This record gives sequence, C-alpha cells and structure tokens, in this order.
Amino acid sequence: MPGRRLIAAVYVKDPATHEDLILLPGESPPPEIAALVTNPDAWDTPPSDDSEPEPIAIGEPDPTGGTAGSGQEQGDAGGEGTKKSPSRRTRSSSA
Repeated sequence: MPGRRLIAAVYVKDPATHEDLILLPGESPPPEIAALVTNPDAWDTPPSDDSEPEPIAIGEPDPTGGTAGSGQEQGDAGGEGTKKSPSRRTRSSSA
C-alpha cells in the first residue's frame, strides 16, 4: 500500500508488542500496521484492490443481491408480464 497516507488520527494495538499506537494524519504506516486500520475514511485514497473479482457461476444467485435473472424469465413468457394492473376507484357522484 505505498503512497497511502492517513487523514485522521487512528488508535490501534500493535500485534507484536501489544502496545497502543497512535497513528497521526499524514503518516504512512508499514503494511502490517496499516492492515489494522479498518475504517476506509481514515485514508486519503481508497485501497487498491489488485485482485480480480470472483466470477459467478451460471445458476448461482448473485452475491450482490441483484435480480438480473428475474427480468429474463419474464421476457421468455412471450413478452407479456404477469404484473397486476393497479385497481381503479370509482367516484360516486354526490348531488
């Protein structure tokens, strides 16, 4: 994580010495200490995620909670959806 600097003071515990550390704004801590800072708002830049996103196998649910498959299934039914039309309220005429 070279080039990442803190923009807020952060308190962490050193895993090797069990000392409380105060990381100040502007510091760029070593990677083993930087990994302890879990709040992304404490950093001036977001973490660079060099890893590729995990592929989703066909037939598995979307882990992000999207419903991409439901629209496709509706289109296979001849293009006509099974949506219920909103009910109409009739006004009674009062004289």
